[in-house]
Amino acid sequence: MTDEHRAARARRRTWVTGGVLVVLTALVGVFARFDLARFHFLKDVLWALAVTVLVIGLGRAGSITARRPIASIVVLLQVAVASPLLPAFLSGLAPRDTGNLYEEEDAYMALMMPYFFAVFALTVAAVILIGIIGALPHGCSWAPAVVTAASALASAAAVAVVPLTDEAGPVRRVLFEVPGAGMLLLGVLAIVLGVRAERAERATPVVTERGGAEVSISS
Repeated sequence: MTDEHRAARARRRTWVTGGVLVVLTALVGVFARFDLARFHFLKDVLWALAVTVLVIGLGRAGSITARRPIASIVVLLQVAVASPLLPAFLSGLAPRDTGNLYEEEDAYMALMMPYFFAVFALTVAAVILIGIIGALPHGCSWAPAVVTAASALASAAAVAVVPLTDEAGPVRRVLFEVPGAGMLLLGVLAIVLGVRAERAERATPVVTERGGAEVSISS
């Protein structure tokens, strides 16, 4: 097997596996509600697994950061910081039952505002680094940045622009579903790219040696 075939196989395995995990993450986010809300934690578990697979890669060629240290660390750190564990820990540090609600609120914001800024900064840095590295074909490396921007704008519009009226309720619900839809789109895109990598692997001739001469056969 040539290096080209190994690279194509690594891309197929990584992108299909990661894409399936991302799709499952989006589906859990949709269905793990109300009576099924106790399963919502699976969304964060699946997302962490998906990003880890896509960043590390099942083979170096499959890594969406090309295993470059800074980019890989930033992306994995973003997942760790954005998980529910850290904000839950930080909120637990805020004073409670002090008898002064303003003091409690100020303490909570003093803890959480730097956290929210850190998540924002890491998210922006992660998607930009993935885009700049360009490990995915056809400019698809910028897809995470586009989805992140669209999700942020939709969420901001749902909160700040759409009025709090019964008539605007459906519009707000649609806007709040944009991040989940974007995640589903990224998962499908990863699977499609993985399938294309598999086709490219099969179409690439394998060069072997027979009797001192090179013979090309299809894989």
